[in-house]
Amino acid sequence: MIRNACSDIDTEVFIAETCNKEALEAAAGYKEFIVGSPNYMILLTEEHEYAGINAGYITEDISLKLIDMGYGACFVTFTDSEKIKCVLGIQSDKKVGAILAFGIPEKAKKRMHVNLLTMAGISFKEKQQYFAPKKGALDLAYLERFGNKDGVDEQIDFYGDILWESLLAASNSPSYMNRQPYAFIIKDHVLTLVSLPDEWTGPIDGALNLGVVMQHVAAAALSYNGSAAWSMGGEDVEGLPEGAVTIAEMRI
Repeated sequence: MIRNACSDIDTEVFIAETCNKEALEAAAGYKEFIVGSPNYMILLTEEHEYAGINAGYITEDISLKLIDMGYGACFVTFTDSEKIKCVLGIQSDKKVGAILAFGIPEKAKKRMHVNLLTMAGISFKEKQQYFAPKKGALDLAYLERFGNKDGVDEQIDFYGDILWESLLAASNSPSYMNRQPYAFIIKDHVLTLVSLPDEWTGPIDGALNLGVVMQHVAAAALSYNGSAAWSMGGEDVEGLPEGAVTIAEMRI
């Protein structure tokens, strides 16, 4: 049974084959580029406050299982649910929550990838967008209030492997353009996930990001604790920047 991130949100799965790639190119993909794949999984979800987060959580759970089985899997960016349903002929009152390309990967030759055509054609912000470095476990964590790093190391040591491995899993989890626009607050035996504003990350990708990182943290914590569950919402966090929102919390 597929695990939901937060509550009983009704979902369905639609599988499209490679013959649907051209149709999908008209409605999905990053800047009109879509990963060529034998199969595409479209997760449909009912409307819900946390539908996007739940879709990210479920789809990443499926993605990790596929990878464990030897398949390749990759999220596909989209912005218009109705357009996706139209080009694929999906008859459903549910909306598209996530798209996953998957199949047996081919071994490709190594090749260099360059994002800029001329030095004049790139700005500092564009460099930030394309080359956002991955944040480490300690970069994502704060103690008691946002922005406070004092005592974070000691607190992680206090909780032992469960907290360290959970934060490490969070730092290694995929996110749109590697932006990782979220943070974790450690306070009173509770780990709180906070969504941070990011100009490069839209609402759909932002919600999927949160679901993906929640799945990785839950999987890591589960291996140490025997049970690991997120509660959506949570107490307000002190010191949050404008536009930041408390998303969920987990007892540790």
